[in-house]
Amino acid sequence: MRGTIRRHGSWRRAAAVIVVAWTVSAGTALPAAADTDPREYLTKMKAQEIWKVADGTGITVAVIDSGVKDVPGLEGRVLEGVSFMEPPFENPDVTYPPHEDFVGHGTTMTAAIVGDGSANSPQGLAPGAKVLPIRTSVGTPMAFAVAPEAAKGIRYAADHGAKVINLSLGVTEGWSMDKIKPAVEYAQSKGALIFAAMGNEGADNNYNNAIARLPGVLGVGAVDIDGEAMPFTSHGPDTDLSAPGGKVLTRCNKNTTWCVGDGGTSYATSLASASAALVWSAHPDWTANQVARVLIETAGFIPEHDAKRSDWVGYGVVRPRTVLLDHQGNPGAPDTDPLASPAPAKAVTPSAGQTAAAPHQAKSATAEAGISWTWPAVGAVIAVGLGIAGTVIVKRRRR
Repeated sequence: MRGTIRRHGSWRRAAAVIVVAWTVSAGTALPAAADTDPREYLTKMKAQEIWKVADGTGITVAVIDSGVKDVPGLEGRVLEGVSFMEPPFENPDVTYPPHEDFVGHGTTMTAAIVGDGSANSPQGLAPGAKVLPIRTSVGTPMAFAVAPEAAKGIRYAADHGAKVINLSLGVTEGWSMDKIKPAVEYAQSKGALIFAAMGNEGADNNYNNAIARLPGVLGVGAVDIDGEAMPFTSHGPDTDLSAPGGKVLTRCNKNTTWCVGDGGTSYATSLASASAALVWSAHPDWTANQVARVLIETAGFIPEHDAKRSDWVGYGVVRPRTVLLDHQGNPGAPDTDPLASPAPAKAVTPSAGQTAAAPHQAKSATAEAGISWTWPAVGAVIAVGLGIAGTVIVKRRRR
């Protein structure tokens, strides 16, 4: 990617600013014809059987990201959308349409949710849903504006019928949450369910997405096809669910084609959002709390030492099939946050070798062909020395 996108998530300090980049630690993009099946997770999730019950019809998922490019596989599945992308300083009058995408990140997230699988594109997990694209400055030199842009996008999504809001972007704890937090609260008051990627810094500094810390927001980590935590996935007490984020189809070569590469927690978040769309499509009378509760209760997790969750995978890997095919999960009270509890649940990271285990040491990254699959530099530029540490918010936890 270009602009402020950089590898390895290192801090760059220049004059009075700090810019943060989030990256996937490893994974060389491969031609889509490679032996790796980037759609294998759909088979494991029994998607074909699920779609006989629900395919996301009637549900709008807002994808607040880098926009969406009109590519084969998305026809009729993407709403008009809006762009809150800030213009460059030197050209303040320029505007950007929501149906364009400089880097391909938002296009990939959209396809993962609603793609029809044609032209070698991803088959979306909730192909009957609609995506509302909300474009921000993700992946551009203006990425410092993403936090306020995303806040506007969250409010816009809530006001325009989005039941699910997908945030495959994030900000670190040190970044001001003054706009994001009230926007999230507003969207929740309108009945929206919000998913936020945990980040891709688990193998290095483990910077976590501050948005995932907000009450009611579901933080999503990434696992491989076997349900084992990816080495790069950021982790901590704010991880609530996880989903596949390994070898999947992503946009590459300057958003001109599809490649196989690590999708990271960004992709995993899209699959979690799609899972919510599936469940909500089958149970349109449920509230966001009820959809979240059944996803948490039916998530796949092998307990260790009586633990109910893990900092790496949260309460487990999303399994919408257990709700839709096996009829498991109790939606519970419509107005009760399933993450709320007087004290955090006991968290134990599973041992290596076990499903959803703590991963082995990450291998060093290799250069990808075309676009480097990273979590774009998001958030804002912060003045050094102002003492801005961000609002510390203790996320409520499930009993």
